[in-house]
Amino acid sequence: MRRLGPMMLMLAALALCLGACAPLVENAQTERTWQVYGTFYPLYAIAALATQGVDALETHCLVQPQDGCLRDYALSEWDLYTLLQADVVVSGGRGLESFESTLQSLGDAGPVVVFASYNCELYNQEEDAVDDEEASHWTGANPHLYMSIDGAKYILESTALALMEVWPQYAQQLSANAETGAARLDALGAEMRAIAADAAGKRVVLMHEALVYLAQDLGLEIAGRYDREGGQELYENEAEICLAQLAEMDARIVLVEKQAPASLVNTLEEAGYIVARIDVLSTLREDQGAEGYFTAQMENARTVARACAQMEEAN
Repeated sequence: MRRLGPMMLMLAALALCLGACAPLVENAQTERTWQVYGTFYPLYAIAALATQGVDALETHCLVQPQDGCLRDYALSEWDLYTLLQADVVVSGGRGLESFESTLQSLGDAGPVVVFASYNCELYNQEEDAVDDEEASHWTGANPHLYMSIDGAKYILESTALALMEVWPQYAQQLSANAETGAARLDALGAEMRAIAADAAGKRVVLMHEALVYLAQDLGLEIAGRYDREGGQELYENEAEICLAQLAEMDARIVLVEKQAPASLVNTLEEAGYIVARIDVLSTLREDQGAEGYFTAQMENARTVARACAQMEEAN
């Protein structure tokens, strides 16, 4: 994954804040708590790493846990009300939020908006998106960058730089937090690769678009993808079609999202597949804090390792 140098990152961060982005500086005598919101849990968790220990910055998650596809989420009236209480909103952008245009339209009455994945290379971004409602989720750039450890580091750095532009009075702490957070993410990535070392090179099928980043991080060989909406069952003859397509991919391990319906998992297991249920971070809660990200990703590595060990035992 291409990394931007410090100067390019700074230029990217300056472009991330929409609308009037004058620094939100108040008199040192004035007590004020600023509200920073991540659109979905992964963005919240990464933003929380950046703001940790900065008492004047409170970090929250805008959207509640979701079983379905994040790209399909429509803002509720309560979400819109909450947005007007926010000072800064950290989003992934690039198709992750279906409500990106709403964020951009709030203008001076709304928060500063940070699109933290811009200027970073995404999986499949060279492929043009198909102008078709059913295909649009699975063609073109894959915005689930937070599932990659390097991607999470990029989002962290971009977020910290943008917040430093908004609140220069906290720049020193934000910068230190970005360094500490990046080091923690590096350590997480190393431990995940160690846990799943025996899985490297194993062929897997992906049944959720966010899983491609984890598969790449762990060195798995992606035999193919079966595109479906997260959290949804296979209806009518879809199970037959799915199993026929999977048979052509020549892989025994299937990665699905953790909240995949039991009926889908049972269908795959009865057909002889080993199913690894992976946390795609959409169902985690704000009260799990940034630590929830680390815990979930570690368990993802263990899940992949167990699935590969199970395949070896069966051979």
